[in-house]
Amino acid sequence: MRELLKAAADLLLGVRCAGCEDPGVVLCAGCEARVRGAPAVRSPDPAPRALTRAPPVVMVSTGPYEDVVPAALHAYKEEPRTALAAPLGRALADAVLHALVLTGATGREIRLVPVPSRRSAVRARGFDAGGELALRAAADLRRRGLPVRTSRVLAVDTSVRDQAGLSAAERATNLAGAYRLRGSPVGRAGAACAVVVTDDVLTTGASAAEAVRVLGAAGTRPIAVATVAATVRRSSARRDLRPVCPPSLEKCPDRVYGRDM
Repeated sequence: MRELLKAAADLLLGVRCAGCEDPGVVLCAGCEARVRGAPAVRSPDPAPRALTRAPPVVMVSTGPYEDVVPAALHAYKEEPRTALAAPLGRALADAVLHALVLTGATGREIRLVPVPSRRSAVRARGFDAGGELALRAAADLRRRGLPVRTSRVLAVDTSVRDQAGLSAAERATNLAGAYRLRGSPVGRAGAACAVVVTDDVLTTGASAAEAVRVLGAAGTRPIAVATVAATVRRSSARRDLRPVCPPSLEKCPDRVYGRDM
């Protein structure tokens, strides 16, 4: 009977949850909660030097790349189901906010700089998946009372291979010198502005490291990298998946660190 009801609702509503395939919503409340997980510091092992040299860049993800997360991100980027930008953007906002709290930057002007997509990927999908997530995250954080804007100033400058299936070293080589800057990420806000690099998934950190390198070379070193998810080595899963919640987090006002999280 449940399957018959699902089929009937699918015919009438034309949409299913990307996580559990329940009908009627792009991502049900239960699956969105699983995607949003628990924001924490999750770093690739080994982390690229560009991310760890002083001052180090905080790497925060909303959760590990497992459970319903791969299905939701695949549906968003590859099918593509653009309506998923809203719940995934909220998840990215959670990661950004956690990074801001950890770095003490919640009182500053914030600029989100998305890792750029290959032009061929944007053409195939019909939209810029990473850029759209950054826009949604910025809008969500503004609703929480934070002065956040998106600054899409990075572009792919050379021919870049698809990263799928590449090793950490191959990814780093593939992306070396691949990005260029198309303007100032902070604009008139200047040095008082904090920059956060955003992406959907942190795997080896090569894409984030190249973004940080280019921005740093232009005089604007990001304070953090924030992603929806991070892949985790099984041998270090227990250590990397433990949420990092500083004592100051519980003192944040609801309008900043929303209780709906």
